[in-house]
Amino acid sequence: MTQNTIIVKSLLCMLTLCASFVVADEIVIETGTERTEASLSSYEQCILSMTESASTLLSVARLRNYCSADFRGEDVFDEDNTPLQRRIALEKFSVNNPFSLLPHRPNHLMPLTYTHYPNDDYIDPGEGNLQSFEVQFQLSLKVMLINGIYRDYGNLAFAYTAQSFWQAYNLELSSPFRDTNHEPELILTLGSGLELGPFRNVGNALSLNHQSNGRGGEDSRSWNRVIFQTLWESGPVVMALRPWYRIPAPEPSYPGDPIGDDNPDIQHYLGHFDLNVAYAAGEQRFALMLRNNLEFDNNKGAAELSWSFPINDRVRGRFNYFEGYGESLIDYDSYSRSIGLGIELSGWL
Repeated sequence: MTQNTIIVKSLLCMLTLCASFVVADEIVIETGTERTEASLSSYEQCILSMTESASTLLSVARLRNYCSADFRGEDVFDEDNTPLQRRIALEKFSVNNPFSLLPHRPNHLMPLTYTHYPNDDYIDPGEGNLQSFEVQFQLSLKVMLINGIYRDYGNLAFAYTAQSFWQAYNLELSSPFRDTNHEPELILTLGSGLELGPFRNVGNALSLNHQSNGRGGEDSRSWNRVIFQTLWESGPVVMALRPWYRIPAPEPSYPGDPIGDDNPDIQHYLGHFDLNVAYAAGEQRFALMLRNNLEFDNNKGAAELSWSFPINDRVRGRFNYFEGYGESLIDYDSYSRSIGLGIELSGWL
């Protein structure tokens, strides 16, 4: 090792040590005195915790900003708040954490799912058959792009949701993914204080939404929508109404045209809106989704009921029941029933 290398490494070590002292300059450590974690203030505990995982590119100012009283979110765990108010407060607190991603829709894993009326139409003859038992899971995350678009009013976020249907126990078909639905969306959210009887309008959102199963040819399924969402709450009850407008797609020039409309009749089965209702009963969480095409002569829709319950501090149990059309895009026009049991990492509330 050359002398220059030793000098450079020594300087780097000194700079690193100095940076550590600068980050922790608000924490007083007296010689010969031991301070336990319980004796540190919440600000000091935050600084210590963040310095253990912080990126070297993160400035001391941002660390202090995140750990300051303005962002500690004392109302996150306020028992007087409704479940939705605590969820919103937690999002406001987490959005200032440069190391966190926000949950968007429920994140869950259901290794025990039974589907009645599985659709085999897209399986080539002789390859095998789909099984009724499979694994279903959903990953849904959100990142805030702009917080406070105009005078601290309005937020712009990007969200991504992936829902997978995995034939994990189907060894005959080499355990394929029956379908995976990808749903990126750009969401503009506006706050609101409107009250209507016992309900309060928490906020409204406008999103540009794309949903696709990522396949090509005749198995391709996709559509683009502009979705309006209005969110209301009354104590432990939360309701979200989402009407949408489908952005027209061009007619295909030939079968399997990648530019043409993969599913021109998808709104006939998935409808023009969905209504989501969530209810918190103590530690229990119940959610209902309703979807309908509003066609009286040929009415089609879907309903999904879920129940989550605490298992430990990190995960919750989840029971799920779906009936109707459009559980997955690959067979959006096939009626199905499914019942699932598993775990939930995050829910609506």
